[in-house]
Amino acid sequence: MRERQSCTETTAMSYSISTLLTRNLHGVFGENDPARRRAAIDEIFNEDCVFYDPKGGVYRGRDEIDRIAGAVKATHPDF
Repeated sequence: MRERQSCTETTAMSYSISTLLTRNLHGVFGENDPARRRAAIDEIFNEDCVFYDPKGGVYRGRDEIDRIAGAVKATHPDF
């Protein structure tokens, strides 16, 4: 849901936790198309985001999340 604000205020997005988790799973880690995956990343992650891989990796920023999501998707193309 996008909130409307005056031109001098920042536009904010408001999503529920379940919506964010679903978007992350399907729109980021489940997306085959790199452009659509990056668009989802840019929409739901802050620039200074951090992804902690359960196997011990730490990935900082949208570019790293994009890279690791693409690598994960490549190993599970039918997900």
